[in-house]
Amino acid sequence: MRFANTDRGARAKLRSFVDFHRSHYRDDPQYIPLLDYEYLGFRLLGIDGYFEPRSLFLQHAAIAFFMAYDDRRQPVGRCIAFVNDDYNAHWNERTGFFGCFESIPDQKVTDGLLRVAGDWLRARGMRVMRGPQNLPVNQATPGVLTAGFDSRPVIYYHYNKPYYLGLLTSAGMHPVTRVRSWEVPVHAPMEAKLQRVAQIVQKRGGVVFETWGERPLAERKREMLDIYNDAWNDNWGFVPYRAEEFFKVIDDEQLIVDRGQFSIAYWRGEPAAFFGGVPNILDRMRPSRPFPRFELWRAARMLATKRSIKGLRLGYLGVKKKFRNRGLEGLLLWKQKLYTQQRNYEYCDIGYVLEDNAPVLSMLAMMNATPSKTYTILEMPL
Repeated sequence: MRFANTDRGARAKLRSFVDFHRSHYRDDPQYIPLLDYEYLGFRLLGIDGYFEPRSLFLQHAAIAFFMAYDDRRQPVGRCIAFVNDDYNAHWNERTGFFGCFESIPDQKVTDGLLRVAGDWLRARGMRVMRGPQNLPVNQATPGVLTAGFDSRPVIYYHYNKPYYLGLLTSAGMHPVTRVRSWEVPVHAPMEAKLQRVAQIVQKRGGVVFETWGERPLAERKREMLDIYNDAWNDNWGFVPYRAEEFFKVIDDEQLIVDRGQFSIAYWRGEPAAFFGGVPNILDRMRPSRPFPRFELWRAARMLATKRSIKGLRLGYLGVKKKFRNRGLEGLLLWKQKLYTQQRNYEYCDIGYVLEDNAPVLSMLAMMNATPSKTYTILEMPL
């Protein structure tokens, strides 16, 4: 067994790193890969890949790529290790991360990958290794999938082999928390209690909603960044967005976003909260069986048919601290459900939700939501 550090400047080696999932999940219908461009970039289309040196994330992070090979020099596993300076500054920690983890069902492969990743992090002063955490941080769901393997594929939720949790715990990692997603019945009648509470809250605060396109995009970006970094600031594992990174996320999502699905809530004229959903573009991104590497076809098909997508992921729902405990969370969910019904969506996945987020969990119960996926986040001392 051999473990190699893949230099991120060597594009051929990075291609091998990205390609590993093609053979690893070849016969698994639940796995729908992201476009290779999202990792490696495509300058003609203006796409900056997560792994490229010019990635905005890598302006404040260091990253290494590791591949495991068997005695025949065939790849059998991979992972990344990275140090996110913004995370450690925010939490005053020395925590490093591993992610993009894949392995055949061989404990020696996982042990070796975690060992070399841990050594790399330790050499940079890290005291804890946590993960798996894929890129981009704040968008990709953290952890390893541990329940919901037969649930529908949804954008920003990664899929992995069911045996991964066993490999990671046997390698010395232990669970620290879990995040979950929930599918809400869109066309079920509006819950009477939720509707009653929402109407009271909206009247009490003079709450007005504006969608994404009702103000200049530059102004909307600043409002959303301010709300996001305030609303999520205390959440476990949160990393504050830098303005340039957040604005690029907004720019990139212009291609796929349903503009009516993003709304800002103003409490007596002040930006107080927002929610946002992204159409589940994975519905249109299954690789072509005859031409599995025809990435332009996948991208073109997704863009050409995105208006017919019948599901979405509600991944953003935040209320500024000063406006909490006023019922705004329920009002946002009520408003979101009205919109999905009007747009004739067939399903809505809400997540990810920390397992101890009691206010959101109680609202999901009120909406008769059904658990869809569970991800377990693990760590180990270095």
